Amino acid sequence: MTKRRTQLKQQLQSLPEPWPWPLNLMAYDRNPLLSHDELTELDRVLLPNGQMHERSKRILDRLVRPIGDVLAYMRMGYSTANGTQRLLFALMQSRRIAFWGWTNEDWLDIICPTPEEFSHKHGYTGKRDCHPRPVLPAIVYLLCPHIHIDPLIPKEVIPLARKVFGKEALETALERLLTVLRGWGYRQNESRNLITCVSYLLIKNRSPLLEHLAIELLEEAQGSAISKVASYAFQVSRGLAGLGVIRSPLPGPSAPRERSINDDDSLSKEWISWCERWRSHSLYQRKQGDFYALLKVGRWLKVHHPEVTSPTQWSYELAIEFVAAVNNMKVGEWANPSLRGSKIPPARLGQPLRPHAKSRLIASIRTFFRDCQEWEWIPRQFNPARAFRIPKSLRSLLAPDPRVIDKDMWAKILWAAMNLQVEDMPVSGNGNDLPPYPIELVRAVAVVWCFAALRSDEIRRLPLGCIRWQHEDVMVPETGEILPRDAVCYLTVPVNKTSMAYAKPVHPLVGKRINEWEEMRPRQQPRAVDHKTGEAVQFLFSYRGTCVSPYYINDRLIPILCHKAGIPEQDSRGQITSHRARATIASMLYNAKEPLDIFQLKEYLGHKSITSTQSYTKVDPNKLATKVAKAGYLEQNMATIEVLLDQAAVMNGAAARGEVWKYYDLGHGYCTNTFWAECKHRMACARCPFYRPKQSTMEQLVEGKANLVRMLEFVKLTQDERLLVTEGVDLHRALIDRLADVPTPAGPTPRELAASQPGETKVIPLKSVRRSNMQKQDEQ
Repeated sequence: MTKRRTQLKQQLQSLPEPWPWPLNLMAYDRNPLLSHDELTELDRVLLPNGQMHERSKRILDRLVRPIGDVLAYMRMGYSTANGTQRLLFALMQSRRIAFWGWTNEDWLDIICPTPEEFSHKHGYTGKRDCHPRPVLPAIVYLLCPHIHIDPLIPKEVIPLARKVFGKEALETALERLLTVLRGWGYRQNESRNLITCVSYLLIKNRSPLLEHLAIELLEEAQGSAISKVASYAFQVSRGLAGLGVIRSPLPGPSAPRERSINDDDSLSKEWISWCERWRSHSLYQRKQGDFYALLKVGRWLKVHHPEVTSPTQWSYELAIEFVAAVNNMKVGEWANPSLRGSKIPPARLGQPLRPHAKSRLIASIRTFFRDCQEWEWIPRQFNPARAFRIPKSLRSLLAPDPRVIDKDMWAKILWAAMNLQVEDMPVSGNGNDLPPYPIELVRAVAVVWCFAALRSDEIRRLPLGCIRWQHEDVMVPETGEILPRDAVCYLTVPVNKTSMAYAKPVHPLVGKRINEWEEMRPRQQPRAVDHKTGEAVQFLFSYRGTCVSPYYINDRLIPILCHKAGIPEQDSRGQITSHRARATIASMLYNAKEPLDIFQLKEYLGHKSITSTQSYTKVDPNKLATKVAKAGYLEQNMATIEVLLDQAAVMNGAAARGEVWKYYDLGHGYCTNTFWAECKHRMACARCPFYRPKQSTMEQLVEGKANLVRMLEFVKLTQDERLLVTEGVDLHRALIDRLADVPTPAGPTPRELAASQPGETKVIPLKSVRRSNMQKQDEQ
């Protein structure tokens, strides 16, 4: 009990003391009814020549004194104070009631929306700088705390705050807040709107002390009708969190909002409760996305099986039916009706769902049933791994397919990233002409994206001081080459989904741009929690105390680079996205003149398994086409030879009688063997009986025939013959030696033919076998 009392005492002592109200309202007579003497005296004072005498002051003291005190507190000039007092006297005379009894409607009717309307209604013709209208909200605020001040607060709320709290108190509170925010990178020209928001909050809270502000008031301010207040409530909350006034800031404008599903008639309430229960207990990293996938399942059930509202009612048959339905699913089908038109591109509506989306939907329901069964929420009626198995036809379409950016477009994007200027940045759109981020930050993000081959999450989570330079020249052991110290720098990559933190060499331009940003980066930014490791880290790309958005590269940087490069945001393989740069760099490193092997590329990309790297090791199509053309596979394995056909002999049936009708031109003679293409001695003729020498009589006999037709015949070469054609005489001599004991088509071997015809017969090389024209052109 004593310990509890001590804790309560410490908590009470830590609370800030309340701000003393500048006026003692209890010392005034706040009776709203006017006496007969007060009304009579008001009639007299408001006459054209009426003046305030001592008797008037004594009779009207309970009305004059509080008005005089509040005007004195605000240090109003004589003309403004006198005009305001006479206006209040006139209003009390006409309404026959003291200002203590006026309601919100009365004050709204008095103050009027605009100064012109006020002057016309109350007949004010004095000087503008002595106008009583700006003073009235302050009088209501200080003398009538029971009045709801919101409708009476003018759009220019800063003068009201200065009148109410005093210039010094307001500036003290503002300076504390602005010091923190400017230390994070907020610019000076934005402070006017911020001061408006802070002034509104202090007036609403009825205290000039920042310590009295609560998170509930900030949440209410986000819905204010004053646009400057609603826009800057988040920024003020961040400053208050930095000062320790509140525990955490408001969710930012870009923070994901929880979608309302309670009013969705396309879902069963019981199914929603089961899905929310699973989401609240699941530790799965992608549970939020799976939750909305389960809602799609609920909409499908509501249409096809309205009686099924709980996972306990599912069976094998229903699971099989659902998998079949997913396999035929279209884009936008079973999505939230209120978001179908705004979140889904119109061109995609009704198109077949992509394989990965189908797989993700089936995996979501499989995970849901597996968890419900393991947590013993439902009985084990079937095996989710089997019932919700992805069909084989769908699994075959799920292989990774990194999309490399077209070379010509990638070269222009690199040029744009290296030459970004302030003029290329879009303005913030909040009333000034400055970009939302400094140019140094944008340049650094651009070159890291273009040269470091990192995932977008790794780029966002790069720590401060992630660049390490070589301090001296380094000799490469394999080649003995000297690597200058400024030729490369090392980038520390944070923990990612496939590896622990590691360092990788990157282009020196990356280190130069990062160092430029580190010099400009605001030093006093708070640490942020790394969602991967849970550590408090100073992130490199942090500005105004917040990391760049996860969607910054896709939604902002890539359009900037494409606009500067003068290219569209799509290429032949679709939209240019952040991950496509990683695929492009990996492919170029693998296909370079001195490429990285797959193991080196694995370390560079930070992959845990070599199979992940294999998806990036696609050979450049142009390089592959060049290699295929130079290989000359068809031309190297095919040769041509001239053939003479005796048409008359063919017509007379010479082939059937075994007579000569076909002559293969060997250059030094003719071979009359019809199956010459299959002869093993065709490249080195052994002068068997099928051989006819090219003597003058034979040439006349053959070439003189008018019915001869000259043609070309393709011959498929063996490996040895192909080398003979391409390499030359030495290989031809070796071929002759190998064929010395191989029988010819006529029967005897070349060695036997040479022995039977000494001094006359010899092996004759083939002269006229030619490779194709394409192969000859390559050699030339």
